[in-house]
Amino acid sequence: MERYLRRVILDDALADHKMALISGPRQVGKTVLGRSLLEHRDNEMTWDDQAFRRAWAKDPVVAVAGRGPGPLLLDEIHKDRRWKSRLKGLYDLRGGEVPIVVTGSARLDIFRRGGDSLMGRFLPFRLFPFTCAERAQTIGPDEIFRRTQPSYPFRDLLQLGGFPEPLLGGNEAKAKRWARLRGERLLQEDIRDLRNIHDLQALRVLMDLLPERVGSLLSINSLREDVGVAYATVRDWVALLHDLYVVFTVRPYARRIARAIRAEPKLYLYDILSLESGAARRENLTALHLLKACHFWTESAAGDFELCFIRTKEKAEVDFVVLKDRKPWLLVECKSGDLHPTTVLCKYAGSLKTPHNYQLVDKPGYRREYPEWSVVVIDYERFLSGLL
Repeated sequence: MERYLRRVILDDALADHKMALISGPRQVGKTVLGRSLLEHRDNEMTWDDQAFRRAWAKDPVVAVAGRGPGPLLLDEIHKDRRWKSRLKGLYDLRGGEVPIVVTGSARLDIFRRGGDSLMGRFLPFRLFPFTCAERAQTIGPDEIFRRTQPSYPFRDLLQLGGFPEPLLGGNEAKAKRWARLRGERLLQEDIRDLRNIHDLQALRVLMDLLPERVGSLLSINSLREDVGVAYATVRDWVALLHDLYVVFTVRPYARRIARAIRAEPKLYLYDILSLESGAARRENLTALHLLKACHFWTESAAGDFELCFIRTKEKAEVDFVVLKDRKPWLLVECKSGDLHPTTVLCKYAGSLKTPHNYQLVDKPGYRREYPEWSVVVIDYERFLSGLL
C-alpha cells in the first residue's frame, strides 16, 4: 500500500527541486517507500552493492550516470564517511535536473540537526511504523477525529507492533522472533557502523533494561547503577539509541504549571514488542501515534508541533500534551477501564484551555463527552483512528 509520506515527498520536496532525506527505524519501510517514488527500477542504488560503492567513492556523478529519467534513490549511503560532501557535489551538479531521494537511519537524523553545507538543499522526512489511521490520504490538524474506522485494528498493533513485516505477517510468535533478530542486527550492524562501542555486552544490558522504563522519567543515574558503567557512558548510549530510532523521549511541559517537573524526560520505544505489560504497550503505542502526527504536520508545514507531558513534584500527571506553535493544543490521558475523567486531566483542561482533551480507555466502541470539563472519554482505537 502507499505510505503516508509519499505524496508530501513528491509535492513538497521533489517538485521543488529539493532532495528528500527519509530516515526512520530499521525495517520500517524506508527503502520500499523510496522505490515507490521511482519511475525506473534502475534508478535505485544501494551501499550494499560493491560496484556502486566503488563508483561512488571515485565520482558520485559518474556513479549515477546513465540511469533512466525520474528520481534517483540512494540507499544507505550514510555508511560512507564522506557521504555529505559527495552528496552535495552530486546535488550541485545534477540536483536541478534529477530529483534525489536518500534513505537511511541515524546519520541522516544527526545531519538534519546540523549546520552543514547541504542546508537549504533538502527536506527531512521521518517514517514511522504503521498506525491505526495509516492511509495514503493524510489529514491536517484541523481535520483530526473525523475518521472513526481504523486501517489497522488497535488490537493487531498491540499484539504485533506497527513494523510492516510482523504486522502484515499476522503471527505473534514470528513477530517476537523478528523483534529479537532485529535487536541483534541493531547491535551487530547499525551500532557498529555509527560508533565504536568497546563493551557491547554492557550496551546489550542497557537495551534489555529500557523496556522496564517505558512511560517513566528517564534517570541516567539509575541506569548507570544497573548497567555498571559511567554516567557519561550511559548518557551517550541513550543518545546513540535515540539517533538509531530505537528510543524516543518526551520532554516535560512546565509553562504555567505550578511545581512542574522541568528536567527529566519520559522514554518510549519505536518497537513495542519487548513490552510485557498491556498498559505499557497502550501508552507507548499512543505516544507513537501522537509523535507521528506531530512530526508529519511539522514537516508538511501545517504548524510547529511537539509532544510533551505534564508532571508535578507531587506526581500529578497528564500523560501527553501536544503543543501547537508552542501552545497546549491537545491533552491525552491513557487509562485501562476508568470511564470517569481524572481530576488532573479536568484541572489542566480548564487552566490551559486546550481545545482538545481526551481520556483513552480500553473499552471498544466507547465514547462519552463531559462538557462541564471539556473532556471526552473514548476508546483507544476510535481516538487513534482520527489521527494519522
